Amino acid sequence: MNIINQAMLYLLNLIHDLVHNYGLAIVLLTVAIRMALWPLNSAQTRSMRKMQELQPRMKALQEKYKSDPQKMQAELMKFYSENSFNPMAGCLPMLVQLPIFIGLYGALSSPHFLAETVDERFLFLTNLSKTLHSNAGQPLDGVFNIQKDDTFSTDKHVTLTLKEGKTIDQEVADPNKLIQIFPKPMLPGSPVHLTLDFKAMGLSDDYKNMVQSAEVLVIDNKSRELERIHFENENGALSQVVKTASAGDKSFIEEFIGGIARNWDVTLLILVYGMLTLLYQQVMTAKQPKPSKDDPAAAAMQSPAMKFMPLMFAVMLLFIPIPAGALIYLVVTTGMMLLQTLWVNFNEDRKGDGKSKPADQIVDIKADRA
Repeated sequence: MNIINQAMLYLLNLIHDLVHNYGLAIVLLTVAIRMALWPLNSAQTRSMRKMQELQPRMKALQEKYKSDPQKMQAELMKFYSENSFNPMAGCLPMLVQLPIFIGLYGALSSPHFLAETVDERFLFLTNLSKTLHSNAGQPLDGVFNIQKDDTFSTDKHVTLTLKEGKTIDQEVADPNKLIQIFPKPMLPGSPVHLTLDFKAMGLSDDYKNMVQSAEVLVIDNKSRELERIHFENENGALSQVVKTASAGDKSFIEEFIGGIARNWDVTLLILVYGMLTLLYQQVMTAKQPKPSKDDPAAAAMQSPAMKFMPLMFAVMLLFIPIPAGALIYLVVTTGMMLLQTLWVNFNEDRKGDGKSKPADQIVDIKADRA
């Protein structure tokens, strides 16, 4: 996945060199990827639409042969063949797309990208690295705004300067284990002592006498505040004392409301994402036949509570410190998915070939039981 992350960062920087704005670069790259995968996405949408249309008859077959699983499987395979339907057709496009989108999201959330976009504005967004969390301080000012239970991780790359003057770029296997903190728990407002673990960098003890200094991007995992820390070798240990400021001893409610009010631009972006998600869900289920009153399970799946389930992820974004740049990606991706589904549904409705039997004309297979 790291290769995909690096590829996405390379493409983002390439587009940024042309448009000179990372926000616009995110939009253009996301649109380009969605367009490249348009055929796969369309096939997935058509497969899901057809499955919704065939679902009542599939359910009836399952009910008819529920006492004979082997016969049920054979009849379902025959049913799929007669209707030119492959139940796995909708899964393959998702498997192909998933690594790409995870890689792009990972690139947008990486410390390296956050450092590049600290002062980047886009539309109504004042900072592409900003999150909703209210205890974050000014990034890259050398001071962490912390609470005593905050934890830290680093970028995947550390710049090491050897005593002989050579500089090397060292990849970190586990960024969550690179930083050692003292004291624990931390005292907000008091300096903290940070040390880099040579083993976490994949280096032997021999390097303790070879490395003169190191520099790495350090990120507060809770607030996503980012600082570039320079470590000096002191008796074989790469360490640095970092200033901190108290983020305030606020209750969860105070911190939550304060973050939403102060970072209104990020809040607005999350609301836009929530509305697009709801619209997409409604479009996706628009062609799904109404469940029978005799099928409580199907009725439950189409209940208002289930239809609003995708909004739960949008609500979760109010609590998860996701950078604004990554939110732009989510908004554009969901918007493109909505437009593509509308386009596929429009074209399928225009065909009007009558191959799929409407739900209200389906013959009850249970009636011809032996």
